[in-house]
Amino acid sequence: NREPARWQGWAEVDLNETGRTQARDLGRALAGRGIELVVSSHLVRARETAELAHDELGGEIPFVVDPRLAETHRGEWETRRFSSIMREEPDAWRHYREHPETFRFPGGESLAIQQRRVLACLRDCALDGRTALMVTHGGGIRLVRCFLEGRGIGGFHVTTTANGGVDEIETEGLAARIDAYLAGKS
Repeated sequence: NREPARWQGWAEVDLNETGRTQARDLGRALAGRGIELVVSSHLVRARETAELAHDELGGEIPFVVDPRLAETHRGEWETRRFSSIMREEPDAWRHYREHPETFRFPGGESLAIQQRRVLACLRDCALDGRTALMVTHGGGIRLVRCFLEGRGIGGFHVTTTANGGVDEIETEGLAARIDAYLAGKS
């Protein structure tokens, strides 16, 4: 995620050494915290993060790859620099920034679609009952926070996340809450 900023989306981008160090540190920080399951996006940067953390957790617990945790498919914007999109497609950029709840990436998906699949994976992990480490992407984390904080997707751009960060989510009643939310979005 170094400058110049560019969309990664579903582009396969390897971790650099900083990312690998963050992933190992994450695993060590979570050791002894009762993690019983690791679930990861299929995209290489998340999967490698999950694998390195999993190794630090002892490598014995189940490891699942779940494509529902993938970043937003950014379509024609993937691998492009933010600055070029702002310059070349100012109306589309403005729509994305001002109305993320209705924006769809050209040739890709909307944040609403991504939120549905990430929340469905979160619901399934909550129903599973094991303490899980879910490794996803910044967009997915922000969309989960928008849901949990009741802000809707319109709050996407004011929600922040840091690489290698951890959010702990209480799962009691979470599956029913997600089901109710998703039923209202169909």
